[in-house]
Amino acid sequence: MSRLDAWRWAQKAQRLQYEQLEITRKQAESWRTGLTGVTTLLAAVLVVKGRDGVGDLALPYRWLVPVLLAAALAMLVQATLTAVGAASGRPSDRTLLTGEDLRDWTRGEVARIERAVTRARRLTVGGVAAVAVAVVASWLAPVAAAKGPLVVVESAGGRLCGALLDTSGGSLIVKVGDNHQLVRLADVTRIRSVTACSR
Repeated sequence: MSRLDAWRWAQKAQRLQYEQLEITRKQAESWRTGLTGVTTLLAAVLVVKGRDGVGDLALPYRWLVPVLLAAALAMLVQATLTAVGAASGRPSDRTLLTGEDLRDWTRGEVARIERAVTRARRLTVGGVAAVAVAVVASWLAPVAAAKGPLVVVESAGGRLCGALLDTSGGSLIVKVGDNHQLVRLADVTRIRSVTACSR
């Protein structure tokens, strides 16, 4: 490396120590923007795909899924606020009159921003993980036992598995998921009791 190159690198390093706070704040702003994108993407995915509700899940999944989603929301909100605070700074009543005071404050502020960005990153990962676990649990969790005996009804129209609710007007009323199916008794070829409906 020539003397001129070494001098230029030394000048750049000298300038960087005075621009450290601005550089750190820009990194925090980038993290805040990325966090907003992640949160928006998660919201879009949850709106597009997922169960309509968790009321038909078996215990403890009926309570686990909402608790996980609430925890994820709390973590993502906290991560966003932490990233905003890191990017924007915090108000202070101190007036810095000397170069040493400004230098010490700048070093402290840079360290605070780095800690805040690290915390926001951890909260984001925790929030995304909680959402992922909640969504997977809602998809794979067993359905709660239906009211009424579970039966498999085989008829000319096909095979149904669900809760036998009633007979009315020469038809069986079978609850399959959230829907009520009517099967004419004349079409029924076989009815058998089961403990669970296979998916």
